[in-house]
Amino acid sequence: MRSKLLMMAARSLSTPARRPLKGVVFDLDGTLTVPNLDFKAMYEKCGVPLDEDILEAIGKMPDEAAAKAAAIVEEMEEEGRRTLQLTPGAREFADWLARQGIPTALVTRNTRSTVEHLHATLWKGLPKFVPAVSRDDAYEPKPHPAAMEGILATWDIHDASEVVMVGDSPANDVVFGKAAGVATALVDSGRRFVEGGSDEGADIVVDNIAALGLAFHERFALPKASPLAKHDAPLPGSYANRAAADGILSRLETCDDVWADNDTGNTPLIWAADGGAADCVAYLLDQKEVDVNHRGYLGATAVCRAARKGHLEALQLLLKADGVDIDAPNDKMQSPLHFAAFKQNRACVDALLAAGAATYVRDRKGRTPAEDTAGEDIRAAILAAR
Repeated sequence: MRSKLLMMAARSLSTPARRPLKGVVFDLDGTLTVPNLDFKAMYEKCGVPLDEDILEAIGKMPDEAAAKAAAIVEEMEEEGRRTLQLTPGAREFADWLARQGIPTALVTRNTRSTVEHLHATLWKGLPKFVPAVSRDDAYEPKPHPAAMEGILATWDIHDASEVVMVGDSPANDVVFGKAAGVATALVDSGRRFVEGGSDEGADIVVDNIAALGLAFHERFALPKASPLAKHDAPLPGSYANRAAADGILSRLETCDDVWADNDTGNTPLIWAADGGAADCVAYLLDQKEVDVNHRGYLGATAVCRAARKGHLEALQLLLKADGVDIDAPNDKMQSPLHFAAFKQNRACVDALLAAGAATYVRDRKGRTPAEDTAGEDIRAAILAAR
């Protein structure tokens, strides 16, 4: 049964053929970042009516008044940069796009300084937006399509329908995208009701950016969403691997190659976690050569295997290990929390959440762990942890 989360996650308002997704363009304020500017106060301080465009209004002021108003805007935006925060799920969604090899760009009415601050602080470790169009660039502001047309030219994309514009404003972002011929996704945070209630015919409407991955999978052909080749289940090859898989600590203690993998890529630690041999897991974690984050068969770590099999004691030992990456995904982009949720291993879900597991991570089809389980109690626990 489709869960309430999935039913609310996204609605496609048209059903075109599944085209490849070749690029995603984002708005900034209210889409990737939490709105933190008091626009009412800004308009009042600048003497601009709320129903006018403040930048256009300042441009029409006499020089002295314009300079004073521009200084007010810059001061308030500087404070906004200091308190800038990402929307929950935005970073994980960007990481998922990067793992898919999908380029991203940005079009914002913020300044270039704000974009540079974003890249230098909140966006560290993620690919920068290229191009990143701010109000300091020589384009007409949204909803004029010039900036999008420039992005398409930079990316050398000739079919605009293979690109998505993501934003929270129907009047600016959706109309902007449609004017350029790209697909549009509205992150419906409530702004559309301030703008009159219409979604302007957005192709995809979601309540939260966390739902975009699954919505994209349903609408587009994603580079890494196709089924992976089937393989026979691996077998432990070495003596150490067999000892770990069988949970025989006395045999494992006689081995000097407890760090090594066999032709499947699995190490003794992965085999011990897969079999739930907690005593063997504890022993192996004490050995300096053992890598707790080693990616074995199909890219799965020991944490992945313990979570998938529901071996709570082994999992808890792994979660306490120095340097452990509790969110490391396998080749299908499935995190340990994905495995525990899908297999409905509630105790493992709780242990992962208590250890701080990411709840917005996505598998190759764009599903978060909350969208990848039939357990309503598990889904509720993951959503509550957000």
